[in-house]
Amino acid sequence: MNRCTIQAVAIGCILWGAPTPAWCKEAKPAAAPILTLEQAVDLAMQNNRPLKTATLEVEKAEDTTDAARTRRFPALNILGISGSRLSESKFEFNQGAFGTFPGIGPVPGANTEIKEPPRWSTFVLASAIQPLTPLLRINEGIRLSEVTEQVAQEQRREQLHAVVNQVKRGYFQAQQIQTALEATDEAIKSLQELDRIVQEQVTQRKALRADSLEVKTRLAEATHRAVTLDSDLASQKERLNDLLGREVRSEFSLEPVSIISTSHLDAETVVTRALQRRPSLKTARLRVQQAEHDKRIKALHYVPDLSVIVAHAQAVNIGQVLPTQISVAGFLLSWEVFDWGRKQRELAEKRRAVDQTLLGVLEAEAQVAVEERHLLRNLEDAQSLLPVKRLAQEAAQEKLRVTMNRYTQKAALLQDVLQAQSALADANHQYQQAILGVMTAQADFEKAIGEE
Repeated sequence: MNRCTIQAVAIGCILWGAPTPAWCKEAKPAAAPILTLEQAVDLAMQNNRPLKTATLEVEKAEDTTDAARTRRFPALNILGISGSRLSESKFEFNQGAFGTFPGIGPVPGANTEIKEPPRWSTFVLASAIQPLTPLLRINEGIRLSEVTEQVAQEQRREQLHAVVNQVKRGYFQAQQIQTALEATDEAIKSLQELDRIVQEQVTQRKALRADSLEVKTRLAEATHRAVTLDSDLASQKERLNDLLGREVRSEFSLEPVSIISTSHLDAETVVTRALQRRPSLKTARLRVQQAEHDKRIKALHYVPDLSVIVAHAQAVNIGQVLPTQISVAGFLLSWEVFDWGRKQRELAEKRRAVDQTLLGVLEAEAQVAVEERHLLRNLEDAQSLLPVKRLAQEAAQEKLRVTMNRYTQKAALLQDVLQAQSALADANHQYQQAILGVMTAQADFEKAIGEE
């Protein structure tokens, strides 16, 4: 094989993306199953642990609301006391306390004192109380609980959007590392073949030893870079597995980076959509409703508590004087007539809380408008960079082709070929990075706008 043929084969191995000759290839283990981005998002929605925690929070809020509704029904209580009096009981009845009867006279006939010694007695009180005016507060409390339930649902939606965004960003970051690793592996194969050819030329005194050392240095640097990237990729996959809620050592492969379509969106349309869909904004507006219901509940404390009551008291072993059974049906009234201005101050505090939540909504809306426009600009910047990197890639490919032709004609040095090869590798990597940059910016934009 003459020198020109060897040089042509070597330069063919250097070309980025060119098929590698059979003797340049190495046996590879079977690839792990491909995990697509859609599959990763579905797994995260099913198994992500923080998302499951948010779902349980929604279920807890539902249980709280169901529990609040039961307060509308009568309260059935049983109170039991069993024990001994600490001193004897004395009962005094004045003469004629029970009346004066013909032929008998006054009952009792004289002032009478009855003593009951201490003894072990038992008292049981059963009551059923149906609230009337307290229903006003109870109903407001139920509405407050229902709004709190909606807040938990919106917070779960926000958590869901955050998890999906984290999965997408983690997947794109892993793709970035993988594309860099693939590029480095291709460079290593090309450099290995070039090292072999240059070494033969040095042996034949057709090339300098400095050329061989230069190639070996480039090969050592590429090998070290591959080891580092492989470790980074393994760590990123473990973090992604943790986000998906599965065993961190689960093996999987990533989809190849694909070309994405670009779109242009109107800033005002984007902001309007975000103001309608953003979970954090919906939560802020629900906070206003919470504060309003809380204020109404506090205002209803001015209303006396009036309830219907049915009660029965049963006493066991209390002696011969007191009755052993008492039953009553009627109304139960509780009213704090004077509270030293406490209710008024508490109500004023609730009014200020409503004002705070209203200001919070205005602040959240302003922040959403600023953030949406910023993320839209980031997306447009990333999209505008894509054709720049594509042209740079094409230019590097053409430059390497020209340098190859010049080298085969002995019009260029080996160093020129190495520089052209390195420039093409960098251009390819930057183009892949630009694609993934657009995808990451799109993911952040979708999260911010509240897309499901």
